[in-house]
Amino acid sequence: MMSRRRRVDRAQPGCEVAVWIDHDRAVIVDERSDGQKAVEHLHRAPAESEATFDVRAIDEVIDRERVVVSGPSDARLEFERAYVAVTHRPDRLTDVEPAIAAEARQPA
Repeated sequence: MMSRRRRVDRAQPGCEVAVWIDHDRAVIVDERSDGQKAVEHLHRAPAESEATFDVRAIDEVIDRERVVVSGPSDARLEFERAYVAVTHRPDRLTDVEPAIAAEARQPA
C-alpha cells in the first residue's frame, strides 16, 4: 500500500487552497464547486522520501491561484521550496506561521 488517502471531493481549480503539512502528513482544505469545503488527508508512505511526499502534495494543489501553507517551520520551508522548484510561481504561496511559534519569539 503506497499511502492512506481520504478525499471528500475534488475541488475546482483556480481558487485558494490551504495546506497544513509536516514530515508525515498533509491536510489540504479546498472549496468544491458547490461551496462546501473539501478536506483531503495525505499520509507519507513508510518508504516514501520527504521530497517525493512534498511533490505528491504539490500535485494536489498545483492548479490553484493561491496556496496558503501552515505547519512546522522546517516542513513548511521544504514544501515551499519544492513548490517553487516545480511551479516557478513563488507569488502563489502565502506562508502562515502557527500562532504558538510566533508567540514564543515575542519579547516578554
